[in-house]
Amino acid sequence: MVSRNAHSFLQPENRDWKANMIKNFYTTADYGYKKQLVKYAGKIYELDAFNKDPHLANAISEAEFVNQGVVDERAVRASAGLTMMAAIWVFCLAFFYGLFLPITLFATYSFFDFVLRVFVGMQYSPTMVISAWISQRVLNMQAEWVSAMPKRFAWTIGVILSGIVAFLFWTGNNGLNTQLICAVCVLFTWMESAFAYCAGCHIYQLLNLKSEICNGASCEVVRK
Repeated sequence: MVSRNAHSFLQPENRDWKANMIKNFYTTADYGYKKQLVKYAGKIYELDAFNKDPHLANAISEAEFVNQGVVDERAVRASAGLTMMAAIWVFCLAFFYGLFLPITLFATYSFFDFVLRVFVGMQYSPTMVISAWISQRVLNMQAEWVSAMPKRFAWTIGVILSGIVAFLFWTGNNGLNTQLICAVCVLFTWMESAFAYCAGCHIYQLLNLKSEICNGASCEVVRK
């Protein structure tokens, strides 16, 4: 016998409402950093730099304003690199020496870090804050602004995977299957860090979700 709540959930209008709510969560233009950006001749510029460039002084009428939250791709890659190095270290401690406390604590930290990125804001993620400081201040790298929405979707996958791993380790399930999940997570961070390939962003595109700014070097912001 189907309960009243279950029957209500199965109603088409309720399913559609929940599906639209989830879709809106991953397509809202309000997520991410708010930057005044314009697109001109296939490139993304910060508005101030665009207006100050003498070669573009008369092109503002032909530029297209971009109204979407963004994130620095280079900071994201730096955060993936930091996560990868830490993950490899704790993974080796667990795999070769049987020390599971470090990887358990790291998986727990990663879970809460991803939760902050997805549900609160990437600016509250300790890993993202440190990575942005390294890429922009230490390495003096130019920001590469890309859409934040696919990253939010990808980080949701991070929430799920890190949550599963943390739960398994805290409950004493330290077997090969758990370690294989860890290896997959390390692989994803390596691809992001080394090749700017975001597996979650690729899935986002396959789902035909909206994203006005692509991920990659073609979305680089030109600064002065």
